[in-house]
Amino acid sequence: MISPKARLELFLLLFLLAVGLALRHPGLLVLAIPFAWRLTFGLFFAPPELRGTLTARRLVWPKRLSEGGTVQVTVEVQNTGKYTLDLFLCDGPYAKFSVESGNYWTTAVLPSGGSVSLSYRAKPARGLYRLEALLVEARDPLGLAPRRLELSCPAEVWVLPRYEDLSRLEIWARRTLVMPGTARARRSGAGLEFYGVREYRPGDQVRRLAWKVFARRGELAIVEFEEERAAEVAVILDVRARTYLGASPELFECAVRAAASLAQYYLRQGHRVALLKYGGVLDWVFPGYGRRHGERILWELAQAELGESEVFAELDYLPTRLLPLGSLLLFVSPLLFGDEEALGKLVARGYRVLVVLPDPTALEFGKSLETPEEKMARQILYLERWVLLRRLRRSGVIVEVWDPRRPLSPLFRKFPTVLRPWR
Repeated sequence: MISPKARLELFLLLFLLAVGLALRHPGLLVLAIPFAWRLTFGLFFAPPELRGTLTARRLVWPKRLSEGGTVQVTVEVQNTGKYTLDLFLCDGPYAKFSVESGNYWTTAVLPSGGSVSLSYRAKPARGLYRLEALLVEARDPLGLAPRRLELSCPAEVWVLPRYEDLSRLEIWARRTLVMPGTARARRSGAGLEFYGVREYRPGDQVRRLAWKVFARRGELAIVEFEEERAAEVAVILDVRARTYLGASPELFECAVRAAASLAQYYLRQGHRVALLKYGGVLDWVFPGYGRRHGERILWELAQAELGESEVFAELDYLPTRLLPLGSLLLFVSPLLFGDEEALGKLVARGYRVLVVLPDPTALEFGKSLETPEEKMARQILYLERWVLLRRLRRSGVIVEVWDPRRPLSPLFRKFPTVLRPWR
């Protein structure tokens, strides 16, 4: 590789030679001699071929972290060749991978068998980062013929979205499964909530006798509890780009965190939870249980990005065949006009639909207004949002408007009654 400085000096050398020979001027030919010696010296001491003479090893800790955490990256380069090299090392910069301390580049004179390392601490945003290669440049003393090489030292860093530990969200699916959970099935069985009393039958457990009924009536009775079962829950994250058009980029990040919080809450309650990213393409995580399934959902949400598709521009093409009737659908989206019709049809078909609506106006107009035009714009947006919410609630959709600047947990504490399943 010839540097721009070498090209300039070569051009000056040829120019002086051409003009000196054309004009037969010995002074110009003498001026070309230093450039000729410099180019000859630089090419003679040019660094050797780097491929096969350098090895790199990358250490990343931790490889999995939550949003807002920091990761330590260390890259060690060793010279396995027989020549001393003047190196420039650069690892990055990577998009959304802001360096908190240290440097992602360094320079070093590396003798044969020697090694050098660069280390830095970064604070990445949510997502999957593939740290592929380290850029290495070996320079000659005059900087005329450097050699560049990308040393492969791959590593991955997973930055999972943050989520809140919701304490109370008593909204269940309309139908339950035969497996145990926390959704009340409106039938007697194993549970903690009182369901009723009935007459004693041979074989009933003595510890379930209703002694107050016996003392009042003189008859043996049994206390029954309401059976608690698992339910089907689907968390749907709206990733349509036009839904977030004109809003702050932070709005989509808040929507991802809300989806993660809802999924983790219902998994802790023992329900089957699925995840659907609806927008560019259909990314579907099949229903499952447990902590491992919760990790799988977080990994999918870590890769969530806005997209656009003509097929999935409207909510009419939600894959309802993947969602059993009676399931609880948790839809996280700012919504658009026209979405209320599709959501209302889901309620009419037998689903229970909860919409968590991150309010875009809260982020846009969080500060004090300065002009009457901004105040008028906010009023228009509030009126449009009010019309949309009124249509949704009339169709039977449960809607909660969430201010992303505040925690999500207090939003669900105001439900006056428990929305129970049919059976």
